Amino acid sequence: MKFSYEFSNLCGTVYKGGNLIFSPDSSKLLSPVGSRITMFDMKGSKTVTLPFETRKNIACFTLSPCGNMVVCVDVDGRAILINLKKRVLLAHHNFKLPVSSLAYSPDGAHIAVSHGKHVQLWAAPGSTKEFAPFTLVRTYPGQYDEVSTISWSSCSRYLVVGSVDMTVKVLSREPEEDFTPFTLTGHKRAVVGAWFGPGGANEVVSVSADGGMFLWGRSALTGKWTLTSKSFVNQTGGVHVTCAALQSALIVVGLSKYYPCHTSLCVIPLSGQFTLYDLPGFDQIHTLSISQKDISTVSISPSGDLLGFGCRGLGQLLVWEWQSESYVLKQQGHSYNLNCVSYSPDSLSIATGGDDGKVKVWSSETGFCYVTFNEHTGAVTDTYFRPSGNVVLSASLDGTVRAFDLFRYRNFRTMTCPTPVQFSSVTCDASGEVVAAGTTDTFQVCTWNMQTGRLLELLSGHEGPVSSVLFTEGVLISCSWDKTTRVWDTFERKGTTDTLTLSSDCTAVVASPDGSQIAVATLNSEITFYNLKLGLTTGSIEGRNDLWAGRSKEDLISAASQKRNRCFTALSYSADGSVILAGGRSKYICIYNVEQTVLIKRFEVSRNLSYDAMLQFLRSDNMTDQGPVDLMDTAEFQHGEEVALPGVTKGDFSSRRVAPHINVHDVQFCPTGQSWCAATTEGLLIYSLDSTLTFDPIDLDTDVTPQSMRDAIKSGSYTRAVVTALRLNTSDLVMEAVECVAVDEIPFVVRALPLHHVIALLTFLVDLLPTTRHLQFYVVWVNSILTCHGPALKKSSSQIMSTLNGIISALTSQTKALTSLCDDNKYFLDVILTLGSSCNVNSEEMEVF
Repeated sequence: MKFSYEFSNLCGTVYKGGNLIFSPDSSKLLSPVGSRITMFDMKGSKTVTLPFETRKNIACFTLSPCGNMVVCVDVDGRAILINLKKRVLLAHHNFKLPVSSLAYSPDGAHIAVSHGKHVQLWAAPGSTKEFAPFTLVRTYPGQYDEVSTISWSSCSRYLVVGSVDMTVKVLSREPEEDFTPFTLTGHKRAVVGAWFGPGGANEVVSVSADGGMFLWGRSALTGKWTLTSKSFVNQTGGVHVTCAALQSALIVVGLSKYYPCHTSLCVIPLSGQFTLYDLPGFDQIHTLSISQKDISTVSISPSGDLLGFGCRGLGQLLVWEWQSESYVLKQQGHSYNLNCVSYSPDSLSIATGGDDGKVKVWSSETGFCYVTFNEHTGAVTDTYFRPSGNVVLSASLDGTVRAFDLFRYRNFRTMTCPTPVQFSSVTCDASGEVVAAGTTDTFQVCTWNMQTGRLLELLSGHEGPVSSVLFTEGVLISCSWDKTTRVWDTFERKGTTDTLTLSSDCTAVVASPDGSQIAVATLNSEITFYNLKLGLTTGSIEGRNDLWAGRSKEDLISAASQKRNRCFTALSYSADGSVILAGGRSKYICIYNVEQTVLIKRFEVSRNLSYDAMLQFLRSDNMTDQGPVDLMDTAEFQHGEEVALPGVTKGDFSSRRVAPHINVHDVQFCPTGQSWCAATTEGLLIYSLDSTLTFDPIDLDTDVTPQSMRDAIKSGSYTRAVVTALRLNTSDLVMEAVECVAVDEIPFVVRALPLHHVIALLTFLVDLLPTTRHLQFYVVWVNSILTCHGPALKKSSSQIMSTLNGIISALTSQTKALTSLCDDNKYFLDVILTLGSSCNVNSEEMEVF
């Protein structure tokens, strides 16, 4: 139960392709991130990634009108049904063909799905688990090419379907006597979007890829459809519309202030600009450039005042309020691989670095990136927080080590070497005054003074690239590809004091929290533990069989033979030093027990088959004379990532698609021990420990029951009640017993508690501090425990380090929240007093007159 970590959130990536959908109340935005769905709460300023995955990358998804059900479809047409409110996966379904568009009917009874050249109508599944939740109602044929867009009328009786064959077709859900399916022609390019207009089911708006915007009307007498008006995107040069969105005329909440009887249409050209038009006259409201790359999708909120944009090329997600012309949400992940990750000492922030040369700092509570530093001109290889937590250090291949101030959000120190080098790792000593970094080309370790930025020393001795460096217990440790790990005494200038020779190239080194032990990962999938005080190797772990190996589409050998290419490249100790987290060239992350050197648990990073080498066996029918079908660069192949030659902006005939491998580049345990994160190909994955779901009673006896605890409370024996609740080890009972104790009696109860119960109580208080409304009451408990049992707790500080860090993190978070609230109340009271004094002056003047 102690290691029951579950997937919690996905940061570092905000959009990878597909459509965007706003929640019915316009407060949340759902965005597809690979094979998962991330929900951005714009009012609560928080992101949540659903723990469910599709088989491959999500191509499109739809949300029920009530906002409870989500249907996600991957690029192969395999769908999953999710209850969004309860976060439960209800069903799987296979549509057999790729799906480009699907939509819930406004009444929530049906789902229209594109199925190649046809449209299928399915009965909407319920909110409970069923044997066959998807039931096919009927199929609409008639298109000559693939269906590109589907939309419903507000009455849920009619559908409008756009196709790549440049036609728009109006269909009815049920056969009607006075209605005949009608095909609307006139576009010269593929139809990007088609919807029912402000006139309801008698009006259709369509947009084509060449910028043509047509408004069709249906005659009430003859029932025929005619073109009533048309317009074109007013842009210089060639125009190509990639996506469009229309807001129904029945929703006038956001638009009624200026246009009470109209609706808005948003169109995106390839230049990264969008133009906002007003119907029915196609009057241009404004045009704005929001991205340097093509905008992939756009969505309009039900309230009509928010526009959501997704840019696949840069991984951008934007929410624009067009009335005030301001950004509500502006997030962007790393454009390329995520290389490194590090937790702040208070565990409230996470710093990441990537191949795009950017250093991003994310809030671990909200999941949002709140600052981005782009001073590096090369890939960022490592990040490290200064012990004070207000400075982030980063090493890069551009030959610089930079220090960023998290108070003023600026690069205040840049450290370099006399000769051009490339840095692979960076660290800082406990005082925060000395910075060290390892190089890949000169095989040296450089040290600087943080205050002056002056180079202190160049440590030579390695014969290969330095892969990792760290400070522990006053010494500097470095590991290299030369199969050695060296211990340097940099403060007394003694040079190398100890050298550990290993059997293979070293890839990572990490020290235990107490500094007595180090763990070194090597290229042969081994982890070696070395005691610094004794100078002896205390144990090793053979992880070759724990690192699962899949077969790539280009591999000529089996997956079993690929295990020798797998190794650990990142290590991290837990706060108490009892376990170690290991990740590397595999889709698995392993947790090992340090003392027993055994595997405790293994986590699978992703099951997304859009990545390469995810399967152990390949299908032989996918092999052709030209090679595997998945590697052919055809128009139908849409599963990989586009790769173009550097410097080519358009007309790149050498563009090709590749399927990246899933790897773990870095792992880091949270200082509180409640979570850990990993920098992977998918992004920044966060796994958390939900302590509320665990039941682990201790010292149980026949008289240890909830009723005996409540009897002790009634009799005034609060110490016995707290001890009984702690022995039952249930958070609700502990809270009940603790809150029944009067504030004046807390010190007396704490003094009577045994030490092992004090540690257990402190752990429960850490879980309650971030969310409790009785903050002062619980702070008194924590203060009494640290005052009465401080010396005893100090002796076992290594065991409760995660708990102490959790207290610091919770109190820091509560302090920030209360400070902000008090400042707002202070300014509000100042305004009220000012208004009151002005009213008194005016009343006195009126009495004089």
